Amino acid sequence: MTAFTHDGTENIMRWDREASGFMEVWYSTINHPETGGGVWMRYTITAPRNADPYCELWGFYFDPSNKRTFAGKRRFSIDVLGRERDDGAVVRIGDAWLSERHLEGQVEDEGGRTLEWSFDLEPAGRCWHHIPQPLRQRIEQRVSTVCVPNLSVPFSGSIALDGEELSFERVRGSQAHRWGRTHPQSWAWAHCDGFENHPDAIFEGVAARARFAGLPAPTMTFTYLRYDGRDMEFNSLKQSLRAKSRYEMPTWAFTASSDEFKIVGAARALPERMVQVSYVDPDGLQRHCANSEIADMGIELFRREKGRWRHIDSLTCLRTAHLEFGRREPFVEVPVAF
Repeated sequence: MTAFTHDGTENIMRWDREASGFMEVWYSTINHPETGGGVWMRYTITAPRNADPYCELWGFYFDPSNKRTFAGKRRFSIDVLGRERDDGAVVRIGDAWLSERHLEGQVEDEGGRTLEWSFDLEPAGRCWHHIPQPLRQRIEQRVSTVCVPNLSVPFSGSIALDGEELSFERVRGSQAHRWGRTHPQSWAWAHCDGFENHPDAIFEGVAARARFAGLPAPTMTFTYLRYDGRDMEFNSLKQSLRAKSRYEMPTWAFTASSDEFKIVGAARALPERMVQVSYVDPDGLQRHCANSEIADMGIELFRREKGRWRHIDSLTCLRTAHLEFGRREPFVEVPVAF
């Protein structure tokens, strides 16, 4: 069983069946160890309710010095969407494609600069779903759901930023998948597999507020931590509602717990290390997203012993976390790239 064998694998086939009101996204993130930069690559298919369907390819490079930060995208007619799994591609948009073991593409920004990428990756043996099975289909039909087929796997390849090549050799990166009908009202997302002094630790999490039947739903928080060879999942319905999240750009603070473990953490990015972009969902509503692939994160880990929480460890990272905030209104602190 490959990592892509999960609910949503065959969603791409729906573009022959569904007239409108659906979107599907594949995105990957990775940090470059030598420069400290971060890369975000995104493949998107959107079928609006009242317009023609289209595909988009996004590419970003986040430079810690802000001198070479890049944000570019290409929009295509749905006619360029690959219909067959040639070369093993899960999705092919024009000359860009993504498979279980490879991704590549090229975009240009408004100033004419280019970003090109080509990576091989080693698929994970397990896909992690943020949203538990009892909720997944219901949320997919009303909002959208997300999973990570490759939570933290070796990437080898390169990017070329205006012709200057940056190489990656077995650098851990992440590849995720979102599908559904719209983005939530607001959300915060974070990922990190670059904690200092904890090379095997991985964090993945999302908090979101949505509306159902026109009524606001409570904030739900779904998180995962891999620590010392152990998978800690805080994403059951009970845990997600009991968890606490406060997200106000540029900081997301969260607390989540199980019967045995508790995490208390925060992720933060300076506004000058963020890029803002806008989405138009299939329902025609706009969302704004402020993203950084060079954010900071800290997590305190506790274990329950004799009815009390005992502190186990502290996990920290500087400029190796990935962080995003989304909502309807623009973020005034960050210029809009597109």
